[in-house]
Order: sequence, then C-alpha cells, then structure tokens
Amino acid sequence: MKHPHHIGTSEELKNALVEAGCWDSYAKQYCDEGCLQRYLRARNMDVTKACAMLKHTLEWRKENKIDDMTTEEFANSRYMRDGWVYVDGNDAEGRSIVVFRKRKERLPVDEHDLYLRYMTFVVETAIRNMKNGQEQWVWMLDLAVYSPSNAPALSVTLGVLQLLANHYPERLHKAYVVNAPSIFQMAWKVLQPFIDTVTRSKAEFVNTKDYHAPVKPAEGTWGAWASSMFHSKSSSKGGAAAAAAAAPGAGGSDAEVVLAGAPADGGKGCFRPFLQTYETPFCYDRQRQLLTACGWK
Repeated sequence: MKHPHHIGTSEELKNALVEAGCWDSYAKQYCDEGCLQRYLRARNMDVTKACAMLKHTLEWRKENKIDDMTTEEFANSRYMRDGWVYVDGNDAEGRSIVVFRKRKERLPVDEHDLYLRYMTFVVETAIRNMKNGQEQWVWMLDLAVYSPSNAPALSVTLGVLQLLANHYPERLHKAYVVNAPSIFQMAWKVLQPFIDTVTRSKAEFVNTKDYHAPVKPAEGTWGAWASSMFHSKSSSKGGAAAAAAAAPGAGGSDAEVVLAGAPADGGKGCFRPFLQTYETPFCYDRQRQLLTACGWK
C-alpha cells in the first residue's frame, strides 16, 4: 500500500495509463516526459488523479481532432484576420507570447464553439512556437476597451479557463492584465473562485502609463545626484545630459536608464520587456508567416 503522501513518478503514470487501456500509439507520441510531469504537478503528484486527467485529454484530442486543425479552417474568421487572439513571438527565454485583444463588439452567442476551437488553435500554435526547451507561455490580455456591454458571456470565459486548466496544465508562466478599467474589478471578483490559487498568483495587473512616466531616482544614487543637478539653478541648459555625463562612472546608456526611471509598480519592471510587443499593432501577414513557420498547413 502506498503512503498517502507518495510522490508519483512519470513511470508510474505511464503504467497507470497502460492499465487504463489508453496507452496506444497516439498516447506514446503525445505523452513525452514533459507532458507526464505537467499532469502530475497539476494533480499534486497523485498518479491516479493525473491519469484520469490525462486520459480525459487524450480522449478530448481525438474526439475534437485537435491534430487535424489547419490554418485554412480559421482563415476567414475575424478572430484570426482581426487579431482577437494570436501568438506574437517569444520572450527572452523562449516562451511563447500569447496576445489577447479585447474588442469593442461582443462575441455572438452562436459563435461560442467556434471561438473556443480557435482558442485551442492559438494555444497549440503557442506550443509549437516555444524555443530553447521552454514549456510555458506568457499571456498579455489587453482590456483597454473592456466594458460590461462588450464583456463575453460568463460561459465563454469559463469555457476558456476550463480548456486551459483541463488540457494545458502547468503551461502558464505569467499573465499580464493590461490597462484594465476599474469596472473590470467586478468581473475579476466573479472569476476568481473558478481560477486555482497558483494560476491567480501568476496574474498581474499593469498599466502601460506607468512604463512611460519617469519616476524620481532612489535617494543616494548617482541618478538622484544627476536629477538634482538638472533641477538646480546653476545647471546649464544642457541639464540632464551634462549632469549625467559629469556623474562619476556614468555612461550614456546607463544615464538614460536611470533618468527614465522604473515603472510605478514597485520598481519590478517585469512588464517592460513585453511593452513593445503590446504596443505593436497586429499584422495579419506577419501572423500567417508565424503559423507557417510553426508547421501549420
């Protein structure tokens, strides 16, 4: 009898799948070591629960012909053509970046199933697009135009959350909720009970204005000294440039970084590497090139 706190292994999970009668040629191809480990972690290393979860995914993939999807299936869809959701390159470590752009129009009820299938296509693309052995993605959710009138039905939002939680566990590295209006806080409170604690901890609300506004350099740094020189009456018209150049050990690029300051998010600046991607408009032709590079037909 196994100890109640037994930590399951990938080999045990594989054996459980064999006993469950679902270790066929498709499972052997899909369930690599990384896959087995992700499902184990998603179920706290419980082999029985991980087996049930992975078995469900294998059945779901076959039933919905996930591996048979093509670019042409969505070529005429506004979700693809207008860039509602898409993959936009990789972060510095090779994780795929998934961008969600909230549109002013509301998703029609009769398109819910199509939208969920397209979301599946997007995350499958994100997996194909990963580099350097990465297994996770970063989401950027642009909610600048969010309002109660264009908010998707709760069933759609929950459908997306269930899709990711049930069939793509342990894939999320970070989710940035960008420029969300205060009214979105109400929706967030409604959604939180449906999102597990670990996933919620990976969500961060950011405002791009904080990344463009300079802040006062920390006291005691040469940047603070340069700033004081800039504001002093004795400063020449050269101002910040002259002060930065005169500061001990100062270099041009360093001066620019310090004087630009850190974002007003506690100084973490974690969203800064994604700012350019966020502010770059969607390009359909560029997206088609990425899809082709990912091997989609």
